[in-house]
Amino acid sequence: MIGNGPVCAEQTYGRGLAGLVVGDTAISEVDGIRGRLLYRGYPVEQLVGRTSFEEVAYLVLFGEMPDASRLADWTAELVRWRHPPEAALDALQRVPARAHPLAQYRTMMTVAACHIPEPENTELDAQWRRPARILSWTAGLAAYAIRHLQGLAPVAPRDDLGYAANFLYQTLGEPPSEEALEAFEASLVVQAEHGLHAAAFAALIVISTGADLGSAVLAGMGALSGARHGGANQLCFEMLARLEGPEHARVWALEALARGHRFPGFGHRVYKCPDPRVRSLEPYAEALLASRGQKKLWHTYLALREEVEGALGAKGIYANVDSITGLLYHPIGLPVSAFPIPFCLAIQTGWMAHCLEYLPDGRVIEPGAVYIDPE
Repeated sequence: MIGNGPVCAEQTYGRGLAGLVVGDTAISEVDGIRGRLLYRGYPVEQLVGRTSFEEVAYLVLFGEMPDASRLADWTAELVRWRHPPEAALDALQRVPARAHPLAQYRTMMTVAACHIPEPENTELDAQWRRPARILSWTAGLAAYAIRHLQGLAPVAPRDDLGYAANFLYQTLGEPPSEEALEAFEASLVVQAEHGLHAAAFAALIVISTGADLGSAVLAGMGALSGARHGGANQLCFEMLARLEGPEHARVWALEALARGHRFPGFGHRVYKCPDPRVRSLEPYAEALLASRGQKKLWHTYLALREEVEGALGAKGIYANVDSITGLLYHPIGLPVSAFPIPFCLAIQTGWMAHCLEYLPDGRVIEPGAVYIDPE
């Protein structure tokens, strides 16, 4: 982000700062009219199935696709930080069991952030040393939070597995199938970055104050805990799971549309056309559900999507990425209440990229407000 842009005599914006631009970025383009998502100029469809999450994380953070040597160094750095501080794991034992998994995950990260080397050093070079630590620590913490939810003991990481495979191994207790791994890796890739959404902006505000990168990521996690932002994948899957099949989905959707129901996983602040992330993930979801004998769930999703988009597509309401990720996470074996966690795991990459882009010449973000005289 460029901190010192041109001064405008007037700014136009809507409720929730809709339409307000805060600066320039070279990280991604989210085109809600043409349905495009580009990471550093690469269409996300070209990255899915062809690149690992490690490569995409490097691209988003550092601005270019890594060559073999840089990828090896980056991967080694990620592996090096796979063991989060024990104090962070211990903290989970003091969190109420009824707390949402994302809140438990965030609590552990709060403790882990206190153990990041050079915690008081907020110079730019020190901030750049933190992304690998944060990405790897949070993966271990996320796996522990999900296993804790199920009453299971933590599983130690394996250095011979890639980022996505190791997370699933630590979460499920066994190496994932090739099909599950490909689907999960694709979900990480398409969710690694998505512009200055609410959570990214929360992180940007915190980093602008001179805070460390760990604190900024924690702010993003807090924003993502809201049901309107990070919890829609869980809510959408729960909606689908209540439907008894495609025909029931169509009948229920028509009734729900008639009463003005808002469908979680449908509609987007930016996209007024089909979400490119949905297009990228649907083939993986269909194949994975079929391999698990759950074709009925896939056809239920298609029926619901057809009815909702048929009725509301003219208004720019289409299935968004939260409509489809649960159809990957569920057959992989992740518990429904934990669905927001892998979303957070992926998209923190973009938060960190925006923070690091902003730091060199960014100012403290302190927007004003228009005072309304009560008289």
